[in-house]
Amino acid sequence: MTQAFRMNRRGFLATSTGALLSAGLGMPALAATRDITIGINPGLPFLPYCVAEQLDLFNKTAKELGVSDASFNIRRINVATLLIDAILSQEVQFGTMGNQALLNTWAKTRDNVNFRGISAYWKGKFSVFSNTDRIKSFADIGPDDKIAVQGPKSAQALYVKLAAQHYFGKDQAHRFDNQLVLLPHAEAVSALTKTDSIQVYMGISPYSEFVAKSPRVHLLTTSREFADPATTNAFIGAIEPVYNKNPDIPAVIIETLNRANKLILDDPKEATKLYMAAEKSPLSQQELEAVITAVRDDYATVPNGLMKVAELMVELGDLKQAPESWKDVFTGPITETQGS
Repeated sequence: MTQAFRMNRRGFLATSTGALLSAGLGMPALAATRDITIGINPGLPFLPYCVAEQLDLFNKTAKELGVSDASFNIRRINVATLLIDAILSQEVQFGTMGNQALLNTWAKTRDNVNFRGISAYWKGKFSVFSNTDRIKSFADIGPDDKIAVQGPKSAQALYVKLAAQHYFGKDQAHRFDNQLVLLPHAEAVSALTKTDSIQVYMGISPYSEFVAKSPRVHLLTTSREFADPATTNAFIGAIEPVYNKNPDIPAVIIETLNRANKLILDDPKEATKLYMAAEKSPLSQQELEAVITAVRDDYATVPNGLMKVAELMVELGDLKQAPESWKDVFTGPITETQGS
């Protein structure tokens, strides 16, 4: 069962009012509008953001929580590394990333912009496909085969290492490091189904389901076979100048995501319509609804398993030092929850 975060309205207002007073701003009658842009990638892991976008939930929730001077919008950036750049440059105020990128960005910015997560949002699976007959399982991937992932520090790239350990041995995590090809999901799908430029793709919904329909492609495995299915794989965060300037926004984002998650759980059909209104889908509405119904419990705001990921990254040499607690990587009200 997803652990939902709820903040007492009176406590929230006291917190945000205190923040304003401590900044010497008082409570002005008219405040300038704060434009809050949330950067995301395309795909079903971002379903809660699509639901919230179509229902204007971020703005509605903000007003209900007493935040009347903020205006929210969603911006889609197809390339994971470009989205991280946008977060660090404040081109977007808050942005999404995978677990490996979260930990790397936190570690690399501690002495400058001090990036922190503010919430989790997805714990779904990755599916691994190939278009090559001789590759019948992950163990058949050879030294010349190319594997498409979204970014070098993406959750996909981390799961390639986990799969390498599972199928080839604990000392083989970096076996495929030089064989990764960085492609947005839509481009990876096209490359896998129409060309021989890549041989393997680690996908997410709804791209996985579309790829599975191609007669050129077959499924090798899913991350459920070699990783803990309860691990949270995706997060949203911001740099210190942003969250210090906007201490009331993390609570709005968390509550909005929780409301969107409830709709997804209760009404997959409506969630499907909202997703299709927000993004182009390679699947029909009926096909997509079946997928969303199957994965509707994959969305959660409370981090889970991040410390295990951090320890693994240290073991693999991808992180110099693990945080003492998962809470060290986050800021705001999410740190009051029972994460891990």
